[in-house]
Amino acid sequence: MGTAGCVDSDKEAAKTPEGASTVTNQAPQTDSTGKTVPAPGAETTAEGGETTGGGGEAAGDVAAGQEFFANTCQGCHSNLGQDAGVGPKLAGGGRTADLIRATVEQGKGVMPPGLASGADLDNVVAFVLSIQ
Repeated sequence: MGTAGCVDSDKEAAKTPEGASTVTNQAPQTDSTGKTVPAPGAETTAEGGETTGGGGEAAGDVAAGQEFFANTCQGCHSNLGQDAGVGPKLAGGGRTADLIRATVEQGKGVMPPGLASGADLDNVVAFVLSIQ
C-alpha cells in the first residue's frame, strides 16, 4: 500500500509557479520544552497590543545605545525603558530590531520620526533590543 498523495506526484506540477506570492507562517509553534512560541519571522503582539514584526539583527553598541537612550529617549520611556512614561515601557515587550529601527526612523503616535540616525540609530536599536 502506497503513501497517499506521494506515489504518482508530478514534480513539475508541484513547483511553485514563477511570480507566485508566498505567505509567512504565522501559526504559533511549540519548542522542545512544550512552550508555545511565535513562528520564526512571525508578527507577534508586544505588551500594550503593539505588533512586533519579524526578526532582524542589531549591529550597534549596547553601551553607547544606552547613553544615547538616556539623553534622548528617557524623557518618554522612563527608567531606561523599564517603565512607561509618555511612551510605553520598552523592556520585556518582545520587540524586534526591525520594529525598533522602523519606529525610531518613522515615529509612532506622539513619538516624532528621525530621533536617531547612523551609528546612533544602530546603537539605540541594540540597546532597546537588549532589554527585550
